[in-house]
Amino acid sequence: MTNEQMVKAFNEWMRRFIEEPERFEAEFRTVNKFLADEAEGREPSYGETSAAYLTQLASGQAAAQ
Repeated sequence: MTNEQMVKAFNEWMRRFIEEPERFEAEFRTVNKFLADEAEGREPSYGETSAAYLTQLASGQAAAQ
């Protein structure tokens, strides 16, 4: 993924958050899971999940062009 693609993906993420904040309620649960994983000495899955989501956003941007 290029820097330009990442920039577009993050901007799309924010646009979706602004338009439909209720879709992101799970993000707050994700924060708590991340903290719990760290507290228990486990590698949080947040990075892997976020990378997959950004890839999905970037693919959608590429398809729209």
